[in-house]
Amino acid sequence: MNYEVNPFWDYESITIDELKDQANSLLNLVTEEQRPLRVCMNNGKEFLLFPQDLLAPICDSDFRLILLSATRYAMGRNTCMPVVVSDYIKRHIRLLDDKFLVLAADDIRRYLEDYAEHEPNSNLWQSLLGVLETEQRARATREARKIRPCPACGKPLEIMSIADSWHSPGGFDVIAHCRNCLADYEWFYDKDGGTSDMKQYFFG
Repeated sequence: MNYEVNPFWDYESITIDELKDQANSLLNLVTEEQRPLRVCMNNGKEFLLFPQDLLAPICDSDFRLILLSATRYAMGRNTCMPVVVSDYIKRHIRLLDDKFLVLAADDIRRYLEDYAEHEPNSNLWQSLLGVLETEQRARATREARKIRPCPACGKPLEIMSIADSWHSPGGFDVIAHCRNCLADYEWFYDKDGGTSDMKQYFFG
């Protein structure tokens, strides 16, 4: 399908040095006149300055429902829509919230369990499911690696291990150590991002 490779190419652009020199007036231009601005770095990279309101559509909870509806509509269709929906989700997966990942993966998983033999695009949906699960796991791993304070002394705990959870399939068991108290603690993250209470861990 045709879509803009760079949808921001027609925005006004400036160099990073011009931004430094004219910061106040340029930021007013962006915030008051709602005009996004491309800033060109000296190393060739670019970033955008734009009003927060421009993110409102993808931050709206209805955006998740609309995209889920599109996914459900596309499953079973022998048209261009499965490719359009699947490619869109893959391109913008970093912008989609954790709840969308869970709901979309569950929808596709259940659909394939029931109708895979009749689905004209089974490989496409399997591929999208794999991408969703990979992103879920990557986010859960990042969350599991976040530093938590020792419940006894408040010092940062040092993560010792992260393993697939016995308590919550798709989640992680985490064991951490406090160098100050010389104590070990454990907790687990479920696949939806929930965290259990921390408790002391005893080896063996």
